Order: sequence, then C-alpha cells, then structure tokens
Amino acid sequence: MYYHCAYGLTIRSSIPLPEVVAVPETEPDVIIRVGQVNRFPSGPISTGGYYCITPGETFFYWDRVGAFLVRKGQEIIVEPLLEVSEDLIRLPLLGMVFSAVLQQRGMLALHASAIALHGGAVAFLGHKGQGKSTIAATFYARGYTLVGDDLVAVDVNDLGHSMVLPGFPQLKLMPEAVTAALGDDPMQLRQLVSGYEKRARIATAGFSLAPLPLKRIYVLEEGEALAIESLKPQDALLHVLGQSYPARIFGQGLQGQEAASNFTQCAGVATQVPAFRLKRPKSLTLLPATVQLLEEHNK
Repeated sequence: MYYHCAYGLTIRSSIPLPEVVAVPETEPDVIIRVGQVNRFPSGPISTGGYYCITPGETFFYWDRVGAFLVRKGQEIIVEPLLEVSEDLIRLPLLGMVFSAVLQQRGMLALHASAIALHGGAVAFLGHKGQGKSTIAATFYARGYTLVGDDLVAVDVNDLGHSMVLPGFPQLKLMPEAVTAALGDDPMQLRQLVSGYEKRARIATAGFSLAPLPLKRIYVLEEGEALAIESLKPQDALLHVLGQSYPARIFGQGLQGQEAASNFTQCAGVATQVPAFRLKRPKSLTLLPATVQLLEEHNK
C-alpha cells in the first residue's frame, strides 16, 4: 500500500502515485484500490469516455483505460483494462476521477492552476490551451510557490471564505512551454503518457502544503495586447461555472442536487473573490511581461 496526501486528504492506494506527496502510514480519508466495477454508462463525456451518476456514486469508463467508481468521496475502485500502463491509469485517476471525490466531499473542483502570492492563492482559469499551466510554471521559475495545476480544489465554507487546498507538486506542460517558462530541457522530463506530448515537471521544492485563501481569479483569453479587465460577479460566475469540473465533464447530464450544489459553490466563489480577465497574445516570448503585469496588479 502507498500513503499520500493531496487536497487536504490522506490517501491509501494500492496503485503507486509518484506525483503525489508521500506520507507515513495513517488512517486514510480516501482509499484507492483495484477491483471489479459493475456499472453501466448513461452518457458520454467530453474526453471520449462515458459516465453514470447516482446518489453517492460516480462511474467513469474510457475505452483505452478501463472503469473507475467513486463512492461517497471515500473510495475509488479501479478496474483497468489488461496490460494498460500505470501512467495511463493515473492520468484520469488524478484528474477527472479525483474531481468526483472532491465534489462528493462538498468541495468545488476547478479546471485551473494556482500559485501562492502575498499569503493567498491566485487561480488561473481558461479553456484548454490558454496557458494556465504555463503561467503558473513561469511564476514557479521566479521563486513563487505552486498550489495546484489542472485540478484546483476550493473549500467554500459556511463563513463565506474560499480556501484553496493544495493538490500535488506537478506541472503538466507542452515541450515548448517547458523551455519558455522554466528553461528546462523537455527531453529530460517524463512524458505524462507514452505518445503524449505533455511533460511532467515535478515541483516539490516550491509547493504549498497549507490551505490558502483564494484572493483573486484571472480568466485567460487571447487578445491583441496584454491587458487586465475587471469582471462583474455575474460574468465571473459564468466563467467559474464553465471551468468547474462537474460542468465540464457532464454538461447537461449534471442535474438535481449535484447541479444545485455545484452552482451554489461557483456562485459563492464568484461573489466572494475578485475576478479579472487577462488578455494576451498567444506568444511564449511574452511570458515575462505577463507575469510582471500580474505581479504589479497584485501589489
């Protein structure tokens, strides 16, 4: 068994999770084990797989990977296909599948990256390819602390505060972004999955282990020039909702209590946390200027 900590949860796993912070053997909040999954899909998801949601359970299936069942935010059962690699299993396991754990435990799971800045967390939201991980990596290269990449967990508590719970110390970057943001040689970094372009960059040396208040949100969009614009709460809500994992994965299939809870959490973040639109040309040469603009905006 392997013991880890992520998103404020202790994890006991029969599958090795080298990306996640290891901890001594302890009583787990979440158990990951290999077993048989007797569920059937009810609809497709955006990544080419299938899902089924029932009270307290979320089922996923991917043709090249296998089946995953998340129960009550406490257990993940994995039924991998024969001869599938552990790298390929971990790709959805530590992303979409674990987002269901967070959702079932009452947390908001965002498709975002986050760094620590002035005692709080700053989150970058945006559609695929907008540079969330690349901007976080550029901050990291300048000595800032990474809080999460790709999956960011927010605890919207009863006191009206939004706290970001640290994920695990890894950045997922395209080869050209590895060079531009970090100055590293992408050929020296592990591919996330064989045949997949993105590289895994471990960031243990500068990773936050403590929850941080969510101070600001930046929605990344392409523009002709670098600029930051304020977003009204209603516009921020649309972006936060659109980049929440439940809405991204299930779309119109998210209904009932799950949909209501996700909307309430997104609305809580959108009304509590200042949100901005960051416009920028899609040029890696502008990364230093982009980070400098963000540093000045947060003084």
